[in-house]
Amino acid sequence: MRQSYSSIRTLWLSLALLALCGGVSSGAVAQSNVSVTGNLTAGTCQWGVGGSDHAVLLDPVNVSQLRRGQVVGLKTFDLVLTNCSAGTVSATFTFSGTSDATDKLRYRNNGTARGVAVELQSRDGRTIGADGTDNQRVATVAATEVTLPLQVGYWQVGATASSGDVDTGITFTIDYK
Repeated sequence: MRQSYSSIRTLWLSLALLALCGGVSSGAVAQSNVSVTGNLTAGTCQWGVGGSDHAVLLDPVNVSQLRRGQVVGLKTFDLVLTNCSAGTVSATFTFSGTSDATDKLRYRNNGTARGVAVELQSRDGRTIGADGTDNQRVATVAATEVTLPLQVGYWQVGATASSGDVDTGITFTIDYK
């Protein structure tokens, strides 16, 4: 009987010691932070009449007018957004496309003409590079409308150019502020 009394006494002493030390489960307290991020958008705008895809038809140019490193046959056009949500102050247009193999700033011609690519510019004459160089333009919302004035033309990239069709695709995304 003495052994069992000793075992019970040892158990009680162990439990008392554990209680004094705070138990096994209490010990160091860990602290951590939670990071919360989000994005409040100002709204969007709508495309005007004609849908989301736009075609710009360049005027025909005689191949003899082309000069390497120069834009010829510039055609002006506007990208117009309407019905902008209240609070929308600007739209950032980011352009991209397939670069010409010879001149990475120009958009590759997928048509039958050889030695020519397409030059895209803002109306101030700054090139909007197919390779991502200087490829963003910001336009301010006036009332509920955004207008981005642009121009596009032929650009000779080869030592010579041949006649034929010129066709390229230019993609853009819009970020509203």
